[in-house]
Amino acid sequence: MNLEIHKKILELLENEDFHSIQNTLKGLNPAEISNILIRFNDEEISQILSSMDANISSEIILELPEDIRTQILKVLDSKSILNVVEELESDDATDLISDLDEEKSKEILENMNPQDSSEVQALLQYAEDTAGGIMQTELVEVKDSSVIKDAINWIRLIADDVPDFYLIYVTNENDKLVGFVSLRNLILADPGSKISSIMEDIEVSVQPNLDQEEVSIIFANYNIVSLPVVDENQKLLGRITSDDIIDVITEEAEEDIFSLAGVGEYNHPIYSSFISKTRSRLPWLLITLLGEIIIAFVISMYFSGTLEDFILLAAFMPAVMATGGSVGIQTSAIVIRALGMGTINTSQAVKVIFSELKLSLALGAICGLIAGLSGFFINGNSEEGEKFFTVIFFSLSLASVMSAVFGAAFPLILNKLKLDPANGSGPFVTMANDMFSAISYLFIALLLSLIHI
Repeated sequence: MNLEIHKKILELLENEDFHSIQNTLKGLNPAEISNILIRFNDEEISQILSSMDANISSEIILELPEDIRTQILKVLDSKSILNVVEELESDDATDLISDLDEEKSKEILENMNPQDSSEVQALLQYAEDTAGGIMQTELVEVKDSSVIKDAINWIRLIADDVPDFYLIYVTNENDKLVGFVSLRNLILADPGSKISSIMEDIEVSVQPNLDQEEVSIIFANYNIVSLPVVDENQKLLGRITSDDIIDVITEEAEEDIFSLAGVGEYNHPIYSSFISKTRSRLPWLLITLLGEIIIAFVISMYFSGTLEDFILLAAFMPAVMATGGSVGIQTSAIVIRALGMGTINTSQAVKVIFSELKLSLALGAICGLIAGLSGFFINGNSEEGEKFFTVIFFSLSLASVMSAVFGAAFPLILNKLKLDPANGSGPFVTMANDMFSAISYLFIALLLSLIHI
């Protein structure tokens, strides 16, 4: 269906029939429209968005992949961007403005409503991956001394400026956050009572510099839909909503996947430059290559005769290295996920590693048994086959154990150093495993005199 719409819009673009384009897209939600628009080039997307109502185009822009959105903002004129920004909530407006170059962002801020501009500039001070970077300033706040009927009248006046609120935050005369009131309890309460009589204690709040990943863990642990952000004096700065956290979880998951693979940050296959994609991927590949070169050097220096005399040993080397590597990647993925969810910490490192050691030993022994028996029957010679079975069995068991150590230890060490535990774990574990597996495999063979040198 999207292909049909894409083809139709292309024809309408050639005739500059923007009214018909709007009719064609009418009835589709912003996410669906975004999936259609990414098939067009930057200039075409810009033309389509500029012709649409600002309220609709703002929602569409937010649904576009970040790298594509950045490219589109370079093409859109300042007036169109300003119209879009004015329709957005403070956190979304901040994200969009942060994607602009310095000159254009300054122009947009100068032409915005002064209050909105001030709020956005305040949010721009926080790193984008912190609580302050994802919070919005739109919220409902009342004083604890307020009479409920007066509070309701006040909420009616500001409701249009605050999207989707379910909690009313309560502050004292010093503007400190002291509690909250649910919208339900507010409506059902005695209109003549004070807010303090129905106020509930704040279970948890965060400061603006807290990492967004830790914020997502708080949402999961406390099962909340909104989280207040306060400064060191408990003054209310803003709120983080569940829809913001969904975006964070998605972003963090993508980041971990790409980091684990040694890709770095995500680079769109079309919109990212060749240089940026190369810079993102090359370092970890070079590290892996260095490890493999070291392996090749050691084998050529000390084990070349071993491989020349017994070709079957060389044939099974990839099996040992690949199996051990797979165990390491599995372990690394599990540990990174647990660290990300906050279910383990670095103080539990010994327990985590010991647990993975037991499991990897069992997995390695099973795989070693299967591979060893295969080599035994392929060999045909019972005496040599027995020796070969011993080499394969112990090598695979040992490789699996050590690869699990690498897979568990590396993320835990990075986490201890306050670094992203997913960063390059895949290539590192692969390199470390290959070096250890290959050398230990051939060394065990020599010890058992499988090959006579």
